[in-house]
Amino acid sequence: MSVPTTQSQAEIDAEHLRSLGYSQELQRTLGVFSNFAVAFSYISVSTGTFALFALGISTGGPAFFWSWPIVAIGQLLVALNFAQLASHYPVAGSIYQWSRRVASPASGWFIGWFYLGATLLTITAVAFTLPLTLSPIFGWALTAGNEVKIALAAIILTTLLNIAGVRILSIINNIGVAAEIVGMFVFALVLLIVGHHQSLGVLVNPAGTQHTPGEGAGYLGTFLLAMFMSLFVIYGFDTAGSLGEETINPRRSAPRALLSAVLLSLFVGALFLLAAILAIKNIPGIMSSATPLPDIIKGALGSGWGNIYLAVVSIAIFVCLLSIQAAAIRLVFSMSRDRRLPLSGLWASVNPLVGTPIAAAIVTAVIGALPLIISQQIGVIASGATGLIYLAYTATNLVLLRARQNGWPRDEAPFTLGRWGMLINVLAVLWGLSMLVNFAWPRPLTNPALSSAFTSLGKVPILGGAPMFELSIAILLILGGIYWLAVQRHRSTAGAPAIPETGDPMTIGGP
Repeated sequence: MSVPTTQSQAEIDAEHLRSLGYSQELQRTLGVFSNFAVAFSYISVSTGTFALFALGISTGGPAFFWSWPIVAIGQLLVALNFAQLASHYPVAGSIYQWSRRVASPASGWFIGWFYLGATLLTITAVAFTLPLTLSPIFGWALTAGNEVKIALAAIILTTLLNIAGVRILSIINNIGVAAEIVGMFVFALVLLIVGHHQSLGVLVNPAGTQHTPGEGAGYLGTFLLAMFMSLFVIYGFDTAGSLGEETINPRRSAPRALLSAVLLSLFVGALFLLAAILAIKNIPGIMSSATPLPDIIKGALGSGWGNIYLAVVSIAIFVCLLSIQAAAIRLVFSMSRDRRLPLSGLWASVNPLVGTPIAAAIVTAVIGALPLIISQQIGVIASGATGLIYLAYTATNLVLLRARQNGWPRDEAPFTLGRWGMLINVLAVLWGLSMLVNFAWPRPLTNPALSSAFTSLGKVPILGGAPMFELSIAILLILGGIYWLAVQRHRSTAGAPAIPETGDPMTIGGP
């Protein structure tokens, strides 16, 4: 009599991946914490707050603090929908794969195309942030040439580490996330205990920014501008789903990691921003400073602590860059595996020794580095990348809403929103659309005209006065549309819909 065998988790994961149309090529070694660490380091509270705290405090005053919980709650709505999608389709490429499976190949391709452009531009923005923290520590001159050299060196190093394999990636991310969480907590607690100079009433103080001309009636316009710091921080959590093919039991692990990354970022960010704002000694001085966060910490704790803070942020920025490139590599690999990019065979090739698509890693590095040579305006690059990310997220939620109206999901998955799914989806779409209006608002700081961002192109007819965000969308849409019509429209797509799964669902609100 034969003895029945029990499938291992690895066999179950590989079988589910086959049901989605793919064989197991990437190395599946990540646990739930490592998956969470990649998503959390992509969000990277310390990176985003350091990069754009000056924008927030100078345009919204201390009251800009409230942009953080508003953006965090809005993005949590998005994350809940993405967690459900990740539970059904834990496949490399995240929203590209999700949208094409719940909608159509065309929807998936265009959303993936925009998301790819945004992710590559995010590599540029984060790499260009690193010189701002390293230069003061080592006493380097903060010249344009040095900034570009440091950023390029960082991209080269993260590329080598991503090529080395997901195990190396996870080890570095785990260490970096631990350092960031501990560092942010320690600085927040120390500032609250010994650096407290303001009362809680300062959190409703716009410090005169409500009278800023040209940004809208009253304080609303300036607050929406100040919100860009928070908008720049809280995204990238879908990376937990994009690493699903490399995660053990991803249908359960990916949703938990994704939501944990958002919730912990919400808490850590709120605590740190609260502590930093309460530690301000001279509000007008900090609002006019080019380096407000280091100034706050140095003013409260001394210059030594200021350098330690910069060191913690430098680690976080580097690990953030590592995670963003990892997400970009998976997206290029996933779209190429479906033959959705030029030279797809090259980008989809996985090296059997290290288990990573080496060519995809190299091409993300090259394209991510190119904007550094053209422009060093980090604010414009960061806001442009963020706007395109929110566009891709909102488009994904729109096609998901349509799918829900048509009866999705028809199969069970370990994580489900149950009867709350439709409401959460509608709210996520409304949130995304409202923020797209904010991104499209013509402003010199976040959405300047082409002539302001690139003076050499200012005299180009028609385009010279076009806002950068809308122009970026138009360029990507035109190029993508031509490529789709010429090459992709008649191609079949790899992969298949998810098959029904059994098991006890991890539910919010019941079935």
